[in-house]
This record gives sequence, C-alpha cells and structure tokens, in this order.
Amino acid sequence: MSGRILIADDLATNRIVLKVKLTVSGYDVIQVEQVDAVLETARRAQPDLIILGRGKAGQSLTICSALKNDPNLRAIPVILFADKDSQNARIAALHAGADDVYSSGVEESTLSAMVRNLIRTRGTYDEIMRHRDISVEFGCAEDAAQFVPAAHIALIAPEPEQGLLWRRKLGTELPHRLDVMTKSQALCDVNAVSNVPDAFVISASLAEETDGLRLVSELRSRIRTRNAIIVVIHDQDRPHDGAMALDLGANAILHCGFESTELALRLKSLLARKLELDALRNRFDYNLSLAAQDPLTGLHNRRYAQSYLNRLEQEAQTNGQPYAILFLDLDHFKSINDRFGHGVGDQVLIEVADRLRNNLREFDLLARFGGEEFMVALPDVSRKDVAAMAERLRRAIGDDPFSITETAFPINVTVSVGVAVWGDLRDDTRSARELTQAADQALYEAKSDGRNVVTFGRTAA
Repeated sequence: MSGRILIADDLATNRIVLKVKLTVSGYDVIQVEQVDAVLETARRAQPDLIILGRGKAGQSLTICSALKNDPNLRAIPVILFADKDSQNARIAALHAGADDVYSSGVEESTLSAMVRNLIRTRGTYDEIMRHRDISVEFGCAEDAAQFVPAAHIALIAPEPEQGLLWRRKLGTELPHRLDVMTKSQALCDVNAVSNVPDAFVISASLAEETDGLRLVSELRSRIRTRNAIIVVIHDQDRPHDGAMALDLGANAILHCGFESTELALRLKSLLARKLELDALRNRFDYNLSLAAQDPLTGLHNRRYAQSYLNRLEQEAQTNGQPYAILFLDLDHFKSINDRFGHGVGDQVLIEVADRLRNNLREFDLLARFGGEEFMVALPDVSRKDVAAMAERLRRAIGDDPFSITETAFPINVTVSVGVAVWGDLRDDTRSARELTQAADQALYEAKSDGRNVVTFGRTAA
C-alpha cells in the first residue's frame, strides 16, 4: 500500500538516506529540515506516517507529545528515532506517545516492517472514521460512553514457568486479567463463545523456532481474533523474526526479550486504540444496519455507497489520494431466475456477496447497488493494483460453479466488471459522480465485449 510519509531530521544526510529507501518502496516522502517545523507541515500535508529523527536535546520527544495532544494530528502514527537502542530511550519515546521506536542498532528490514505496519494501521483507522462520519450524516446518534471492563491478555511463552514469570512481572504494571496459555490453548480459546483475549503476547520461538510467528498468522486469519492486539517478543540474535512478525500482522515487537515496563506501555496504548475502534465498529454496525444495509446480502446499500464515495472524493481533492470504482454485474442472471426460480437467484446473490467480500481488503467498500449489480470502492490504489484486484474478483465468481441446495447440479455464474480510477488523468478533477459514470460505461463495454471480462473506462490513461 502506498502512503505519504513525513521525515523530520536536523541532519540532512539522515533525511536523504531515509528518503531514498522509502521512495524505492513506493512511498510519497516529504522532508522537513528541522524537527521543530513538523507540526506546521503535518497540519498542511496530513501524512500517513511521521518519522521523527534527531533534533536538539529532547526536542523530538517534545514534538512527539505535541503531535499526540493535537486532536487533528493525534491519529497520525509516529516512529521516533533514538540515538541508542536502550530500554530507557524506548520507554521515553513511548511515554511521549510514539507508536514505535527505531535506532541504529535495529535491522533496516525491521524499520521497513514498522513503516508497513503503521501505514496499514492508519488505513484501517481512516476507514472506520469514514464510516463514523457517514453514520452521523445518516442521523445515527452515537451511544453514550459505557464502563470498560479490564482487558483479557493471553501470554504464550516457550515454557509454562517463563509464562508465569511474565505474568508476575506484568501484573505489577497492568490491572488486566493475565492468563498463561500454550499455543494450542490460545487457538482453542478463540473458538469459544466468550472470553476471547483482547491481546496476545507471544514469543516468536515456542516449541520450534518459528511457532510463535505461525500463531500470529493463525490468529489474524480468524474472525474472532482479527482485531486483537498482538505483541511478539523475539531474541536479538534473530532480528528478522521481528520484521516477519510485523508483516504477519503483529501490532508491535519487543526485540530485546521480555521487558515488563516497555511491554506494559505498548499494551496500554494499543488497548486504548483497540477499545476506541471496537466501540466505533459496534456503533456503526448497530446504527446503520437498517438505514444502510441490503437485507438480502448484508452488504452496504446504494444510499450508503454514494455517501462513502463522496468521502473518497473529498480526500482525493484534498490530499491527492487515488481511488477506484468497480461495477460488477452478473451475466445472464435473469436466466437463472427464470430457470431455477427467485429463491435460487437469491442464494446465488448471497454467495456472490460472500465471495467478493472474502477477496477484498478490510477497508474496501462492497455494496449491492441494485438487482444483480454490485459496486466496489478501493481507496488508495494504483492502476496496477486495481487491475489485479478486478481480475481476482472476476475469477472468484467465475472459476468455481455455485453449489445451491435447491438445485441438482452446480450453477455456472460469471460477472462482467467495469473500472474507473481517479488519478489516471493528469490533474484529475473528476467528481465521484463522474467517476461512477465512467465505471458504469466501462461495465456496458464489458457486456458488449462478450461478458466475463474486466474493462477499464476509456478516460483512463
């Protein structure tokens, strides 16, 4: 995923080296020559991530605190550069509000993984904020704040004795419920009806060297733990385990072994953000379930999709963030209704919705626009990304026949896809409505070209 990164460092050499590395990875990089100019630049550029480098003594910590105390900037993740890779330096940075800490003693691959992780986290946060704003537009009042119970944290260490030591030390730092678990217990517990942990602290090496990393992947793939906090502890002599953990979905890593104070600070910050996002998700799901949901498929409806596209248009015009609109229309759907009946047709629509949903990112929008037509909105994507995504969605529908209980044999279903991308034109000024029309025209051309194909709008470069 691309993103805009603001780098601030008083030393030009540091800025240039870091900019080259990040630019090669496809990020849009903004440089600030002096750390004390970060606030003004961040307000103007609204970056997806800020990397605070060396400034005058204590200046980076002060600026970091100011960023996190500014209501318009506090959601922007911050990586703070520490001169020495020491526990005291990391704790000072976390106290100042830094989302992560980097120093010259940390592998370069770990910094790259930190950037990817925090850009991904910011994207999820922005998506939930879009949903919240649309909920307000629909006249759905937010619930009053409720009492938040203590969190449930699972500790998965290489040996039970080590887990008990973690619990004893961490128990002096946090008021939460701490349970020592094995890998198998953690996976069994997530299938329970209740008591699913809010956070997991996992050793990268359990019975085998990478068992902990495989557990991270398992937890992220399961619906009940998809949004859980995961912190991975790995040994200094296996630095690549940290980068791998972040790329697999860990929220944070401790690369110097178990340190209760640092871990407690990270968990406090991560749990606070999780509670905020969970509350917003729950309010959104409840408040908009009737006003903005298609009753058959459970997808967003046309009314909600149009409000969402207006949000993407505003972001594109303000920040230059590209986005894409895809229209998908089932081929010869009328013949399915005529041959098998509308009940079977409804089951096909439900299965189509499930297949599309399973092939999109968490923050992409999927809506039923009407009848057998679906719409997908993809924020922050390139034309190459969109082409791959559209083809994946087309194949998700057409490659495997639909097995419907009421029919004696599977039904072959295909879909035509029309695509339009904002940002394909030089100085693109198209509105969401104009982009929708371009995608709709592309869908018409896909139907004319023989169906079961992906077609881009003619206005694309």
